[in-house]
Amino acid sequence: MAKGRRYLGSEIVFNVILTIFVLLCVLPVIHVIAKSISGRAPVVAGKVYLLPKEIDFSAYASVFNDPTMIQALWYSILWTVVYTALAMVSTILLAYPLSRHYLPGRKTLMVLVLIPMYFTGGTIANFLWVKQMGLIDSPWSLVLPILTSTYNTIILRNFFESVPTSLEESAKLDGCNDLQILVRIILPLSTASLATIALFYAVARWNNYADVRYYINTSSKFTLQMKLYQVVFASSSTDVSMVEGGKNSILAETIQCAAVVFSTVPILIVYPFLQRYFVQGVMIGAVKE
Repeated sequence: MAKGRRYLGSEIVFNVILTIFVLLCVLPVIHVIAKSISGRAPVVAGKVYLLPKEIDFSAYASVFNDPTMIQALWYSILWTVVYTALAMVSTILLAYPLSRHYLPGRKTLMVLVLIPMYFTGGTIANFLWVKQMGLIDSPWSLVLPILTSTYNTIILRNFFESVPTSLEESAKLDGCNDLQILVRIILPLSTASLATIALFYAVARWNNYADVRYYINTSSKFTLQMKLYQVVFASSSTDVSMVEGGKNSILAETIQCAAVVFSTVPILIVYPFLQRYFVQGVMIGAVKE
């Protein structure tokens, strides 16, 4: 009886903590959405909290009518897809050999893979490397320096290790080489982990604006996150307005909120399709038997 009460008490505490955490994550998002579709007066007066007031979509109209914002959106989608595809190929080709116990020098190679996870050159060293490679103002500077993640490699390697070796041995008896085993056996069994890691890579590339700021000089090559950075921080005053053909000016703060929502929607659209793989992929890949 006492044990049941303790269990119930721990469940209540856990649910309360989880509810608080969810509210801390969700309420700011709701606040930004409410402010993005509210009129100028209530936003200036600080009366907008969780519900919009004097609903006005002028801020979204300004964002959608800005050709540089739309260009940045398509540019971000393009290079997120390119980066995710190349990063997945790179990670698979690194994780699979490291998962094979018969690989000569496997432990040494694993140590070399782990070193960059704890010791990095820093921003200046990365910039000098990109410059020496001739990648300044090139979209490839957003891809090559961060092509492979040690964390994702370890997750995928652990999952590959969990695949029964008997399958590999049977395939070799049938005449399959290592590449055929990887493509025909290992990868089809790794759908959950692959989808999870692809989501990790896509979100990391989509949210990253620092490398665009460091390496890209041409404004037409800016990603959506860099445009968002400009919208949020370029104005020296929070009351800077955008005027459209005689209409009332739109508060810069409202445009900032609309731009934040605009840049978040693509990831929110993709995530539900991969959600069912997310927990399964991380748990399977993170447990070593």
